[in-house]
Amino acid sequence: MTKNQLSLSVLTILFAGVCSVDAANKEWKMNIPDPPIASIRKDRFPSPEERLKVYMSNWYVPPCADSPEGHVHYEYYNDDESEWPRLRVQSTDRNRTILDLSSLITPDTTFFLDTGTVFDCLLPEPESKYKHRVEFRKNMNMYCVDAATSVLTTTQHVNTERNSTIPTIVQFGDLKHSHIFGNVTIPHLKKFRSASQSAESLRQVVEAQCYGDDRPVLETIHQLDYMQPIVWKLASRRHFGNLEKVHREDTAWEHKKDMAIWRGQLTGSRDGGFDKDLPAETNCMRLKRCRLVYKHSKSHLIHARLTSTRKRLPDVLNGVPLLAPATTIRRLLEYKGIIMLEGNDVASGLKWALLSQSVVLMPPPKHTSWAMEELLEPWIHYVPLNEDATDVEEKMQWVVDNDDMARRIAERGSLWMEDLVFHPDAAEEDRWIQEEIIRRYRKHFVQGIELTSAVE
Repeated sequence: MTKNQLSLSVLTILFAGVCSVDAANKEWKMNIPDPPIASIRKDRFPSPEERLKVYMSNWYVPPCADSPEGHVHYEYYNDDESEWPRLRVQSTDRNRTILDLSSLITPDTTFFLDTGTVFDCLLPEPESKYKHRVEFRKNMNMYCVDAATSVLTTTQHVNTERNSTIPTIVQFGDLKHSHIFGNVTIPHLKKFRSASQSAESLRQVVEAQCYGDDRPVLETIHQLDYMQPIVWKLASRRHFGNLEKVHREDTAWEHKKDMAIWRGQLTGSRDGGFDKDLPAETNCMRLKRCRLVYKHSKSHLIHARLTSTRKRLPDVLNGVPLLAPATTIRRLLEYKGIIMLEGNDVASGLKWALLSQSVVLMPPPKHTSWAMEELLEPWIHYVPLNEDATDVEEKMQWVVDNDDMARRIAERGSLWMEDLVFHPDAAEEDRWIQEEIIRRYRKHFVQGIELTSAVE
């Protein structure tokens, strides 16, 4: 078996069961695996090369050198209305669409990084020159920190050509597509992408030596028919910032309450079908997070409350309190079960919840980020819920009835995060992966627009 075949075999094992949870199966309790916990990291966690394939997916394989259609063409031009240059980028889709990008830092749209703007974004008070170049400065700050400390520094380190002009294209925020450009079919960095359907779907886009104009589209759980972005560790303060708290404040499994807890805002309404013209109860039943709270208000196993309704629903619905103040991680860690539900994209609290000694209950993830959520295995790293999370009480009862197995699932989830963040090799592996992402990203770009197309 070649090294490449071995790598793909490990990915297949990691993907096993991700999409196979059948909540309607009456015999699910008979089919729960309980393998021994691997003592060696390489037996329980993907290698750097395997991780690189997950993060880059569609853009892992470089374009063929003799295929101009396989490359992304770009050129800078001066904007008559601004001192800042703009960028034309020719996409790799069949229409060879030309995107007109700016370097304004704007959430939920695609732009290219300008060093001065990124570093000004780190300041609470902008310099006059950059005053209008960062939208939603407070929210964008955490993205800019990562852009400055990892994206720009990695790009500069990898860049062997002092005057290289290859742009670094990114998108900040939670939106799957770009507000301005829609579905973007050029390589760009983002904090998440839609999860792959299976190991086979990922294999199909990372096996080739090179691609011309026939680059296949990654098959995703969302069945999106466009190429996915490259995953980078962005918004890390929000997604990874609470890990140290877990080490300080967690409670031993045997001291935790035999209940599951959930807290969160009413995010996810964009995909959930919220309609302001419908009655509040109808909207609540449409939204997974609200339905969880409403249906389990009297449960002895589930303690769920919204911390904000985003002014879309009342605080009390038909006598059922939906709202409660936000609580501390210390209190959440008092429970054996922590429920995680995706909102606009990945569940931001999933990283600390996995790291904890509590067990995570969640539907199989539909998005993947730097934590590689799509590789988490049900009944191995977390207790799976059905897509609508309507079986959460039944699954938490299983946790109570199967204390030792549930504790081992929690331990495997914790090891996943320990291996990702705190293992002695983790920092060096992250450095290599990020450098290799930039090296492969840069191979896709060629300076100069060659084909004619209408500018969007």
